Amino acid sequence: MQPNKIKKHEEEKETLLTFLRQTKDGKFAKIDKSSLPHTRMKQLREAFEREEDVYYYGTSC
Repeated sequence: MQPNKIKKHEEEKETLLTFLRQTKDGKFAKIDKSSLPHTRMKQLREAFEREEDVYYYGTSC
């Protein structure tokens, strides 16, 4: 690996480990199970053939 990639990988690893330690120590609130159905958004992807480079973006719950 290149030195920059190794450094970035180590930083990401340390960030994840910090998050896991803080979670274990109770730094974050517990998730209310009744709210779980509302946390995910469904994705719908449709292909459009157009001559222009136009992008459409939308969400729905």
